[in-house]
Amino acid sequence: MKPISIQDVRQAIGGKWLSAIPAEVPALEAVCTDTRRMDKSSLFIALKGDRFNGHDYLPAAAAGGAIAALVQDAPPTTLPNVHLIQVADTRQALGKLAAHCRKQLRSRVIAVGGSNGKTSTKHLIDAALNLKWRGSVSPKSFNNDIGVPLTIFAADPTQDYLVLELGTNHPGEMAVLTAMAQPDIAVITSISAEHLEGLGDLMGVRREEASIIDGLNPKGLLIINGDDPQLRETVARYPGKCITFGFEPHNDLFATDIQCTRDGVRFRLNNSRVEYFVPMLGRHTATNALAAIAVARRMGVEEKQILEGLAQASGPEMRLQMQQADGVSVLNDAYNANPASMEAALATLMELECSSRRIAVLGDMRELGEASQRLHRELGRFASQCKPHRLICVGPQSRLVAQSAVEAGLADVEHFESAAQAAQALPAQLRQGDLVLVKGSRGMRLEQVAQAIGAAPALEPLRKVAG
Repeated sequence: MKPISIQDVRQAIGGKWLSAIPAEVPALEAVCTDTRRMDKSSLFIALKGDRFNGHDYLPAAAAGGAIAALVQDAPPTTLPNVHLIQVADTRQALGKLAAHCRKQLRSRVIAVGGSNGKTSTKHLIDAALNLKWRGSVSPKSFNNDIGVPLTIFAADPTQDYLVLELGTNHPGEMAVLTAMAQPDIAVITSISAEHLEGLGDLMGVRREEASIIDGLNPKGLLIINGDDPQLRETVARYPGKCITFGFEPHNDLFATDIQCTRDGVRFRLNNSRVEYFVPMLGRHTATNALAAIAVARRMGVEEKQILEGLAQASGPEMRLQMQQADGVSVLNDAYNANPASMEAALATLMELECSSRRIAVLGDMRELGEASQRLHRELGRFASQCKPHRLICVGPQSRLVAQSAVEAGLADVEHFESAAQAAQALPAQLRQGDLVLVKGSRGMRLEQVAQAIGAAPALEPLRKVAG
């Protein structure tokens, strides 16, 4: 973060002083919302939520090195050496300050939105760029109106690029985030049924994700999944250059000769002789890599460096992450789920080599609104078509997945109400050579199942039973 004066902060957010400000106040060098991660010479922003109130931690912020704080409510006691700026809403002020600091960056900002693959694509873009340029990416899933500002604040203002992940679950959220990010390049990975409680239907998702262009530099670059014709229509108003990618040959960039193994994905670009390799799992990884290639070309990276960078990429945790546990392979994709990502994970499970059984452990898909029952039943039918050796469904909504799969002819199906129950029962049922997919919405906590499999070495003899 480029140091900023307390006077510039107040002006950027439109706040008011709660005390007289001395003429000599050190510049602010960091912004913090968590007193457990305070740096010296920080600005502390006291956020308020349903379950927390940052104003309660103002003394801790002062002790941790804060020299200024944004507050909604004046504290009952004065804090020595902490200068207070009052605003109507500290969360909105956080965004205003992020937009101000974004303008101080010399970096090209790359924003990644879409229903699926945002985090993986973010990592692939970084891999495609970092052999030539110096930059950073947003950590974990810092993709909301708190995480995006914190990523902007933490960025080195002299770096060449900053990759931001922008997420949304209700109308208007993407517009707020893209106004903060002011990207030079924007990627929309795909559109599928997600967050339907807030976004209504697929067209609602498209419109919301497409609003990323509202903050995109009109002379910048938009990169979208061109396999979705309605998405192409929705972003047609963008005046700058648009590049499409996908599986279909009408795209500017398309993947051919795709090979998926446990080592990763190999593919050719536009039927060329050059083979790309990405050490991440799933057929969809090829299209995510195409988006990264488009970004890297725009940034002037040579093709040889792009090839080498993608071959060294590493994916995020709990996104089709292969883990080994006493002869059993666990495909840990427990971070999140929607219908499209569920189908992609099941397809990956069935495509990978396996010496024993393929077992799918599927949890509830949340935030699907009125379409939830229908989409869970459709998932059950899709799972039946894939024909895993066993299907284990976890959660109240996933009972519909199990019922639908049985009705469609899948024989070995079991249901558990919770991840804890599945974690207790499943390890003893496994055999050496089994490949187990674990996937569900984050709130289902299906990582418990993956952890239980890895923590059961005493069950190894049972896993060696043939059949």
